Formats: sequence, structure tokens, C-alpha cells
Amino acid sequence: MPKRSRALSFLTTTVLASTALVITAPICINAYVTSGLPAHTHRAFLRKLTDDICNQSIGSLSPEEMSTCPLLMSAWASAPEKLNLSSDNGRERALAVEGLLKRMIDERRAGNTEAICSTEDYNTVMKAWSMSGEGSKAAMRVEQILIQMQDLYAAGDKHVQPNLESFQIAIEAWTKASDESNAPARAQQILEWMINTYKSGANDLAEPSTQCFIPVLKAWATSRKLEAPIMAEHLIMLMQQLQYQEEIESARPNTMCFNIVMSSWLKSADITSEKRIRQIFEYMDSSSRKGNVDIKPDAGSYNIVISSISPAVKKYYDMGGARRADKILARLENGYLNGDESLRPDSIIYNQVIDYWAKTQSVRGHFMRARDVLDRQIKMFREENVRKCRPDVTGFTSVIAACASTFGTVKEKRSSFDMAHLTFMESCAEKYTQPNDVTYGVMFKAVGRLLSNEDERDKYARTLFKLCCDDGYLGEMALMRMKAAVSDDLYKHLTGGKSYEELPEEWKLNVTKRQKKVDIRKNSGKKGHQLRP
Repeated sequence: MPKRSRALSFLTTTVLASTALVITAPICINAYVTSGLPAHTHRAFLRKLTDDICNQSIGSLSPEEMSTCPLLMSAWASAPEKLNLSSDNGRERALAVEGLLKRMIDERRAGNTEAICSTEDYNTVMKAWSMSGEGSKAAMRVEQILIQMQDLYAAGDKHVQPNLESFQIAIEAWTKASDESNAPARAQQILEWMINTYKSGANDLAEPSTQCFIPVLKAWATSRKLEAPIMAEHLIMLMQQLQYQEEIESARPNTMCFNIVMSSWLKSADITSEKRIRQIFEYMDSSSRKGNVDIKPDAGSYNIVISSISPAVKKYYDMGGARRADKILARLENGYLNGDESLRPDSIIYNQVIDYWAKTQSVRGHFMRARDVLDRQIKMFREENVRKCRPDVTGFTSVIAACASTFGTVKEKRSSFDMAHLTFMESCAEKYTQPNDVTYGVMFKAVGRLLSNEDERDKYARTLFKLCCDDGYLGEMALMRMKAAVSDDLYKHLTGGKSYEELPEEWKLNVTKRQKKVDIRKNSGKKGHQLRP
């Protein structure tokens, strides 16, 4: 069909739909919004209906047309994806919705008794601005509308009394204002105004709830401001004050609230963060044992506590860090095995603890501790059927790294190498734990550091090098570790005296594709049999 004909066809359809608006407006709008027509057609249709209403003379709208306004507002505000409205033109959507509200207000002032604006209409406008992508400008406009609603309600207009959703929209609008450095504080101001409005009796629908606090807590936690953890803690104390002193049960904190506070400390990089997180965690655990199940620690709580130990292990070389993390993990495991489903562990938390042991070289037998955690993870996956804690290559690699960093006698090193070899072979046996370039690198390190006999080192490294190249995981670290492990003659023989860049590309094919879930190893059983000298 020629472009002109298509344009005329669409124009005719739009005009006919607009003509039918008086009779079947709700059906017409809903049909267009929920149909499979192109987004630009929906958008043009709503724009046409909106302009038809807004451009009429004040006081001339019929009852049917007045009933159409809320439907149009909802269609603009709630279907940005359907209407192909991105953040770039979100302002257009918000202005369209607000224009319809303004027209309803003007109609009421002109004496049209059918023109009654409701709380839901104002909420729709605020929601449109909040979703507009206009940042602090949108948040400021939402706040102005909320204040206007409260003022109108105080003046006697019962139809526009701000409710819980009204305040939530305003709070979340500020939390989305990434261009405003004081956005968390502005969101908290709305929250505090809400609390004071309710406590003073000025608005009985402004009762604060937990869901109003959570966005503000998250805003502080992600702000990385110096004062963020303290402000988050103050909010928790405010919630408890409202719960116990003001008897506002809807504002009681829950596990998520405390987890957000702990994550705020975790992101603060404060030297005391581990201690403070542990104190909060133990308070949660103690309170839950006394009957306050609302703040019982879950798997996320344990994960945060264990993550907080990372600086002690990796930055300050605290030899007790891995032990503390292991004890926390054991508490999580015991809780889950005793029937608490909220304490279901995952592979991330196991990998963290294994990594801590791998980096705690000052503890004698640290590689055995790392392997013990991996064994518990394997048991949890296979025997308890916890799919979330399925072992992956990261855990196996960390155990091998722990073995490779062992110091001690020849006997101790040999024992450590045997465990590294066993772990490597187990890693090869499952498709979801296949070795990657890092695994091969630390395995070459184990060969070089733990095998005292040169002939044995060369024999093992030769086979390992072949596996590594066949799998396409010869990374620079693996080559460097291999060079340190073998004799010069063998190194030249294996590499042909070439630099890393000159080596065949198929040897390095998968170095940057560690996440590719493909079993690239063929006949792994046969290779495994050949590996051990």
C-alpha cells in the first residue's frame, strides 16, 4: 500500500475511534493498549484522544469524556514499553498525564460536577514523573504534587487524601534521582514528613510501613557516602522506636532491612565494618532466638558476614579470618540441615570460604581446611540435593591454589601435591567443573613448588601441558608457571622457543571464554589415566 494510502487509512481509523469515544471510550482505550498493534500506533492514538480532550473549551466535557480521562492517564503512565516510550521521551508521557489532570481540575473549577479528581489520579501523575527518567527534576515535581495533595486534603478536599502509595512514589522518585548527590537525604525527608503527618493526626492514611523505609535504606547503602552506614542504622532505630514506643506495627523492621544496613557497612570500606556487621548479625540471631522471627538471619545475612571478612584476609593477612568465616558457614549449614529453608547455602558462599583458606598460608595445613570446605559443599549438593551450591571450577581452583602455596617439609609438600592432583582430576570429571586457564596455571605452580624431583616435574608438566593446549586454556600465567616448573630443555621443546604471542591460537582459544558452558574435553577418562606419571 502506498505511504499516502497508509497514512489516510490510519487517520481514518483514528478519527473513527475518536468519534466512537463518547460511546465506548473505556472499551476503545483498553482495546488499543492491549492489542498487538505497533507501538507508534498506540502512541498516536493516545495522543489524539488526549489532545481532543485537552483542546476543548473549559466546562464542555461530557460525563463520558470525563470518565475517559483517568483511563487515558493510566494508559500513558503504565505502558511505557507498549508505547515505545524510553527515558528520552518520558517527559512527554509525564506532561501528557499531568495535562489530563489539569484539564480535570479546570473542568471542576468551571462548575462541571462530574469532574472529580481522586487520589488515584494524582498518584498516576506522580508515577508518570517518577518513571520519566528526568532524575531530580522529576523527583522535585513529584514532591510538589504530594505537598499539593496534602494541602488540598487539609483544606477539605477528601477526594485527594494522600495515601501510602502516594508517599511511596515520592520516596522512590528521590531514590531514582541519580543526578542528585543528596537524593538519600531528600528521600528520608519525605519519609520523616510522612511519619510526622501521621503522628500529628493530619493524615490517617500516611501510616508508615516497612516498604517505605526499604527504598531509603537502599539509597543510603548504595550511595557510598561516609555517613551512609550510620544513617541506615538510625533509620533502623527509628523503625524500632515506631514499633515499640508508638505501637506502629506496620513500621517494624524485617530481615531485609537489617541486611541492607549490613551491606551499607560492607560497602563503606570502614576498618571497623567487619566488627560492626558481626554485632548486627549476632543481634539479629539473638533476637530471633527470643521470638522475634521478623529479623531472623537468612542466607543473605550469612553471606554479608562472610564477605565482610575479606579485607582481613586479603588486605591485612589476618590468619584468623578464614577460621571465623568457616565457623559462620558451619552455623549456616547446621541451620539448613535442621530444617530452616531460608538458610539454604549457595556456591558463592562456599567459594568465598575456600578462597579465604587458600590465602591463609600462615596456618599449617590450610590446604586441608580448604579441601574440607569443598567436600562439605559436594556433600550438600549430592546428598542433600541443594542445587544452589553445586560446586564449580572456582572452588576446585582455589583448593589447588591452596595446595600450591604450601610450605614445609618434602613430605608435607608431597601430601599437598597429592591433594592438588586429586582435586584437579575431580575437576576434570564433571562438565560443570572443567579446568580453565587459571586452574591450569595454579596446577603448574603446584608442580613447580611441590615436586622435588626434576624428572617427575618434567614428566607431569609435559602431560599437563598437552591437556592444557588441547583444551585451549594456555593462558600467560599458565605458560609462566610451566616455565618455572620444568627444565629449560623441556620448555624449549614444548614451545619451540616461541613467545606467548607466537604460539598456536588453538592453544589459547578458550582463555577469554571461561564462562562458556561447553564440555570441550573429549575422552577425559583416558586423559585422566595418562596424567599421573
